Amino acid sequence: MTARRCLLTLLKVVLAVPVALIVAGCADDAAPLDESAPEDTGASEQSLLLSTRPGEKPDVTVGIPHVQLDQTSSDELLAQLSMRSFALEGVVEQPSRASGPGARALTVAPALPTRGEAMIVEREFAHIHPRPNGAGSLHLVLPPDHAAMVVDQGWGEYHPFALDGSIPNLVMVYAPRDDEDLDVVMTIVEASAAYAMGTDEAG
Repeated sequence: MTARRCLLTLLKVVLAVPVALIVAGCADDAAPLDESAPEDTGASEQSLLLSTRPGEKPDVTVGIPHVQLDQTSSDELLAQLSMRSFALEGVVEQPSRASGPGARALTVAPALPTRGEAMIVEREFAHIHPRPNGAGSLHLVLPPDHAAMVVDQGWGEYHPFALDGSIPNLVMVYAPRDDEDLDVVMTIVEASAAYAMGTDEAG
């Protein structure tokens, strides 16, 4: 709206209409378009906020099978991890199709949609390793920024299939050693589940 049109409108306005609304409309029309404003990129702007994992990095095998060799979970922590993981909304337990015997897969419920790049195989986006093969450690898929955060803060490492590009952003999350670790690991598991089901608003 030009300045002339704004003036004419002000002269014709009924007193019941606040003048401030018209002035605001003129100001909005005159304001330049800010093309530098960031676009809404959904979950890509969200951060998985993790503190640095205390202590030494556990020993992990090189190559396949990718197994955590020490600092594994007690039976009690493994049970807690499993219970909390399979209680997540939309998550169904299945035998893993991507790990050794006894591994418990977190899969997306059949009635729900999945994000293809978040899957390890079919509807499986994560699995929990049993005793004695890295009890409490998990393999799971995360958005790229979340996977990098897990690795950078020492809570896990990239799977060989992530390094060769077969399954991008597949990480091993180290087994929880205590209740504090368990809370952090569950935060990561929840992020993986949200990514798998598309509830993180990405894409």
